[in-house]
Amino acid sequence: MRYLLSRLNLEPDRLVYVPQEISTAESRQILAAVAALPKEKLGRIMTIVSRLGSRPQRLLESTEPSPGEIRKILLAMGIAKGPHLIAMDEPTNHMDLPSIECLEDALRDCPCALLLVSHDQRFLQALATRNWHLVPEGDDSRLTVSLW
Repeated sequence: MRYLLSRLNLEPDRLVYVPQEISTAESRQILAAVAALPKEKLGRIMTIVSRLGSRPQRLLESTEPSPGEIRKILLAMGIAKGPHLIAMDEPTNHMDLPSIECLEDALRDCPCALLLVSHDQRFLQALATRNWHLVPEGDDSRLTVSLW
């Protein structure tokens, strides 16, 4: 994913990348950056977080958000910027079914391109219009890269 994104000629503010894994230290930094935002920007981001199925106040009071919650915060921060492309690596990891459904709804309404890498076929079928199925050499598993 990072290789592909590095080849795109997008301004950093127009690209939202949500990686598969986010370290605890990175999570704390992201949460601290969000908490320090001016109230208007914070309110907009927390509205998006709420739409993604999390309780904003609980997140702001947390010192260590769950992996699913920090991914929602990253996505909300990106959506608030009005991106041209949202790229997510295994977007449904660390999320329960209600959160996944909220994510589907939010991404379906987002007026930008999506690049999704996932094993979750149901999620991809709900959002993608074009799929690439990649099978690493010598591996029986299948990875789907989807575009919307």
